[in-house]
Amino acid sequence: MAFEGWTARLWIVLALGLGLRLIGLDEPLIDKQAWRQTDTAAIARNFFEEDQGLFFPRVDWRGTTSGHVETNFPLFPYAVSLLYEIAGVREWLGRLLAALSSTATAALLYLLALRLGIGAVGALTGVLCYLLFPISIYFGRTFMPEALMLLLSVATLWTFVRWLDDGRRSSFVLAVVVAALCFMVKIPTLYLGFPLVALAWSQWGWRFIRMPVLWLYLALVLLPAVLWYWHASLLFEETGLTFGIWNRYGYDKWDRSLWLQVEFYWTMVVRFCHNIYTPIGAALILRGLYLWPVQRRQWILWAWMGALLLYVFIVPEGNRKLHYYQLPFAPVGGLFAGWALEALLSSRTSRSMRWVRNWQAWQRVVVVSAFFVAIGAYSTWAARPYYEQPNNLHNYYSSCYAAGRIVDDKLPKEVLLVVGDLDENAGAPNRSQSPTMLYYCHRDGWQITPEEFTSDRLDSLAAVGADYFLVAGRFAMDNKTLWPELLRRGVTTPTGYPHMWHETAEFLRFISKSVGD
Repeated sequence: MAFEGWTARLWIVLALGLGLRLIGLDEPLIDKQAWRQTDTAAIARNFFEEDQGLFFPRVDWRGTTSGHVETNFPLFPYAVSLLYEIAGVREWLGRLLAALSSTATAALLYLLALRLGIGAVGALTGVLCYLLFPISIYFGRTFMPEALMLLLSVATLWTFVRWLDDGRRSSFVLAVVVAALCFMVKIPTLYLGFPLVALAWSQWGWRFIRMPVLWLYLALVLLPAVLWYWHASLLFEETGLTFGIWNRYGYDKWDRSLWLQVEFYWTMVVRFCHNIYTPIGAALILRGLYLWPVQRRQWILWAWMGALLLYVFIVPEGNRKLHYYQLPFAPVGGLFAGWALEALLSSRTSRSMRWVRNWQAWQRVVVVSAFFVAIGAYSTWAARPYYEQPNNLHNYYSSCYAAGRIVDDKLPKEVLLVVGDLDENAGAPNRSQSPTMLYYCHRDGWQITPEEFTSDRLDSLAAVGADYFLVAGRFAMDNKTLWPELLRRGVTTPTGYPHMWHETAEFLRFISKSVGD
């Protein structure tokens, strides 16, 4: 499997993709999905500081529990914690690991495309599309396990097809290890079963069902995931803390009522054409879907895309609410787009596009280059709200970051905080709704939402060890029942601590003279 002289071009494309993902590398975790990023960063920091081992992830919103949480296999935050051992706690290391994982995904995607019978031109242009898609650029550098999940997903397919090609025992072992890690890191990646079956069918036809080695593969890749999620469920029983993996606690990610709502379908169509693929990218993918496979193995692309579309309908509310649920569409969409571009460049077009055959080669190259410029420009515009959230969210999280750093500097390390915050997690009990403030305060404690802002709730938390209630000033002052009670106890600000105020007028005079409180 030779690179056919395209090695240098591939390295240039990968360097471009990595460069895009290094934008804002050292920014605090206050951009899109800040709550998910700070959750991951907290687990990484706790691995580093508390040294409980890979199998016992701990969160900050633990109250007086051990902090052990039911979550996906925490390979990504654990890997970041190992980097912390070398360079100290620096959040940009988490972003860097994600950026490297996302870029490595592109390299493996190129190799996978070649093994599927897509030419070097289609493979390279497909990789470039993947790297330029808006959702891929942004979530390819967030402090979240999604970039590693995508790397393991593509690696699962590549190692499997590599084993089909050479039949070596070492290739089989590698394919098993990679797939097992993939399913442990993110259980939804089980959708890969569809393209894996398509690959097996392309190799042996329907005889693959009777092959013991494939049943052995299935057992070996699923057993570690079964064991991990059983262990994770025991952690939940211990602490009552969970990320809501099985939807037993929290909002209904499987809400089937969306199937009957036109708004759901319109939302997803707009997102695919705007946030995921861009309009030109979506058009190229539709064109690629229209092309007929020239090799049996290429049917894997349809099985891959079909499995992801099925996943959208199985988990409709999760996909509607959370953009990063659609990140897995980026690599397979990139390959379809690259395939369409390869057909355009090589004049392998249908009768409906016969006019393209009359173009000179340089004209085709100019058109394809214009496609990429347009995709890149559109992606820059479409991804901007991810980096700086609209509706005052960016300013709010900036304040959380600033206040948290002051609190971390002023309060003793052993105090327990109660943070009052908005609910960014759709009313999901047994987990934090927005852990950003706790993370930047670098303290353990509880996070409560506005409907819990009562003196009784604060008293109950104080009774079990809570020391301070930290909340945005307007949240507290707008609560006409709670604010007088807080004044009675004494209120302050991060910069004003340890001085306490008991009258609104005096407190507001201090606030008017302070910046950032």
